[in-house]
Amino acid sequence: MTHSVSPSERTVVDADQPAPRRHGGFLWERALPSLVLAATATGLLLATALPLSNTDTYFHLRFGHELLSGWSLRDPGTVSTFATAHWVPTQWLPEIVMAKVEDWLGLAGIAWLSGLQIFALTATLYLVSRRWGSRLVVSLLVLGALSASYLSLSMRPQVLSYLLIVVTLGAWLRTRDDGRLRWWLIPVTWVWAMVHGMWPIGIGLGVLALIGMALDRDLSRRELTRGLAIPFLSAVAAACTPVGPELYVQLVRVQERSRFFSEWKRPDPLSFSWIVLAVLLVVAMVVLLRTRPLRRLDVLLVVLCILCSAWSWRTVPVAALLLVPTVAVLSGRRAPHAASTSRTERALVLGGTALALAVLAVAVPFTSDRPPAQPSWVDPALGSLPSGTKVVGAWDWGGYFMWRYPQLDLLMHGYGDTFTIAELQRNSDIEGVAPGWQDELRRTGCTVAVLRPSSGLAEGLVKENWIVVHHSSDIEELRAPAGWATGG
Repeated sequence: MTHSVSPSERTVVDADQPAPRRHGGFLWERALPSLVLAATATGLLLATALPLSNTDTYFHLRFGHELLSGWSLRDPGTVSTFATAHWVPTQWLPEIVMAKVEDWLGLAGIAWLSGLQIFALTATLYLVSRRWGSRLVVSLLVLGALSASYLSLSMRPQVLSYLLIVVTLGAWLRTRDDGRLRWWLIPVTWVWAMVHGMWPIGIGLGVLALIGMALDRDLSRRELTRGLAIPFLSAVAAACTPVGPELYVQLVRVQERSRFFSEWKRPDPLSFSWIVLAVLLVVAMVVLLRTRPLRRLDVLLVVLCILCSAWSWRTVPVAALLLVPTVAVLSGRRAPHAASTSRTERALVLGGTALALAVLAVAVPFTSDRPPAQPSWVDPALGSLPSGTKVVGAWDWGGYFMWRYPQLDLLMHGYGDTFTIAELQRNSDIEGVAPGWQDELRRTGCTVAVLRPSSGLAEGLVKENWIVVHHSSDIEELRAPAGWATGG
């Protein structure tokens, strides 16, 4: 006599099949996965206990403080007279949270907040994927995905987007299993649209999942029609945040500016991140081709990961993280007895995450309470410059400078939304010492430069008779000679 099971249970056990035999023993099923997870957690703990070195963290802090001080969400201001574009913030909610945490706990609190984001992503990725994959497979996949994404794991709101991408894909894969639509994805998208600009990916995943389920006939026509309301209403919800419908216009502005920023460029296939991602892609394709029956949604997800891996540096982590639940599903179909998590395992994962965050809370007041070390002359020299001093600095240092020395009027910084296309082109020409860069720089009125000594611009300024007033191996300050700005 057999008993009926729900669709979700069929991914774990088939009542018509005999109980599976155990394979691999304790080492493969428990010990090795635990060691992999422990090593992953240790590496994350060591990384998040360091000083906050990602300079973009600091412009998020500055913008958060400006928002707390009166900036309008629909018509914010600017931190530089050289950035005059109309823009609306797409990451304002975490920026405000970051600013308040800095007010209360300083940079140590921001470092802990970074750890909270990254550990939450890790635990979510593992628990979502364990619904289908074995302990060993999922722990190795999580380690691989985090290794491929390590350049993007910092105190930036994009980490929250990565977490929500995993949650969204997991929700649609569960819908395929049990036929239940997750309407809570609509308010999740509403919150996501206040957190980071990757929220359209969640809507796209919903459309892709529905197409795949339609091709595989996993849902009835009626349920598919109802399911389409989720991405549609999610798109409406995104326009109902305090920023309003202009959030969609901002998406277009970001794409127009993408060519000026390295994270939107094609990934380097010889980089460590992309090599790890390539290994994950190969594993996914091999498992996909060996899995029967072949399901269209699985194929679409693997194709999406391939496209993301080649699109830009910004989408490399997206591809890596999407691959974890995708490969877990495929591997779980071949070995369904290994899937599903017990309450004990969930408690251990969540307890381990809480323990790591507690250790981090103890460590960061001693390890991360100050920005990265810099030469002793930098703070006195830049901090004493008069308010409104026009400074040309390294483009990627702008975020830190605007936070540390708010009185400076910076020619360049990394928050590209605030610049017009013409202003970004000007900055690119000057930094790249393109023909005519001297005249463009003269027109800005900048008479102070803070640059890497080895940069082309620093070398060009020396040839223009700028004076090096402070010098270290990684940073130097230069001043324009008298009359330079007027061509004298």
